Amino acid sequence: MFRPLALVLGGAAMLASAPLLASGADAVRSRIAAYRELGASFKTVNDGLRGPEPQAMLIQIAARQIVNASRAQYGLFPAGSGAESGARTRAKPEVWAQAARFKAAQDAFSVEALAFQRAAMANNVPAIRTEARKLGATCKGCHDTFRVPGD
Repeated sequence: MFRPLALVLGGAAMLASAPLLASGADAVRSRIAAYRELGASFKTVNDGLRGPEPQAMLIQIAARQIVNASRAQYGLFPAGSGAESGARTRAKPEVWAQAARFKAAQDAFSVEALAFQRAAMANNVPAIRTEARKLGATCKGCHDTFRVPGD
């Protein structure tokens, strides 16, 4: 029971430290790690919704992590952390070339993350499922425009 909490707290600490990095390559590595943690939180939500009894506590913890990630995401794409950094990244140049559009996509994710957290904290399973789908759609929208497809 405490292991998922430790992973969530560790991920939150990592996300919080991302903007403090100096080089573009470091920022790319931090960004990749942060989004892997976010992906793990989404997996926790999906796994928690499977089965006869949803795992409310794990979903609530994951929702908090997702909100934290939505706040930290604004510092994950500093100038110089694209392909020019020399690090392997799937962030398209449009992230920086269309900065206002990218920020709007980040804002949409932040709004949906909070809506998802409200549903999770209310332990309203139908609302959790609905908000999880909406949240996933904001991720997909950003990926479709600002991320190079891959495995």
